[in-house]
Amino acid sequence: MRKEKEKEFFAEHLETFRAHGIADPTFVIKTAYFVKGKAERQFQLFASEITKELDIYIEFYDNVKDEKDNVTDIVPFNSDRQLFKYRNNPYYGEEYEMKEGVNYKGEPYKLYTIPVTELRAVLKDGTEIPYNVYQKRKDAGAAPAESAVENIKLPRLQQSLFPDFEAEVGSDLKVEADTDNVEIADVPLSEATIRDLAAIMLMEPVSAKPWLNDLIKKHTKSEI
Repeated sequence: MRKEKEKEFFAEHLETFRAHGIADPTFVIKTAYFVKGKAERQFQLFASEITKELDIYIEFYDNVKDEKDNVTDIVPFNSDRQLFKYRNNPYYGEEYEMKEGVNYKGEPYKLYTIPVTELRAVLKDGTEIPYNVYQKRKDAGAAPAESAVENIKLPRLQQSLFPDFEAEVGSDLKVEADTDNVEIADVPLSEATIRDLAAIMLMEPVSAKPWLNDLIKKHTKSEI
C-alpha cells in the first residue's frame, strides 16, 4: 500500500516540480509527530536516504486504522497538500539524533530524527519559504502558496559580515526573556558554530541548539 500511495502523492506535485525545474526529485512520504520534550513535530529519515547527500522532497501523511489498529489507508496530513524540502546537510551525523534497530526481516537500520523546522515549504509558484513562515501563514489563515518574494524582508544582519550582535540581537532578546520569565541558555560566542552564526545572520531557526531557534522564532514574530 505504501509504495502505491507514494506514487499517488508524487503525482500531486508534478506541476510544482516543473515550476522549480526539478526533473528527477528524490521524493518520500513521512509522518510528523511530537516527541516528549520537543517543542515542534519531528520526522525521520533512514540512513539510506540521508546519506545520499541529496535534497529530499517530502509530503506528510496520516495512517487510517480500524478498530483492531490495522492500517487501512494512508491519507495526506495537510489539507493543502504542501510539499516540503529537506536540504542536504553534510553535518547530519553531528546535529540529528540517531537510533538503531532491526526490522521485521532481521535487518539492522539507522534512523535520524529531524525537527520539521529544518524544512522549507516548496510553493507552486517556483519559490520557497522556511517552515516556520509557512506554519504561521497557515495558522493565520493566509494562503501558503502566496509568493515569498513580496513578503519576506532581507535579513538585517546580511548588511555586514561582522554585525554588532548586542545592538542587532541582544537587546531585543533580553526583553523577550524577561517578559516570558524564562531562563535562557547561553554560550560564549567563541563556542558558536557556523550553523549558529548562519541562524543569527539569516534570522532563521536552523541552529542545532533548540533554545537559539526558539529565540529567533520569538524575535521574528513581529516581522512576519
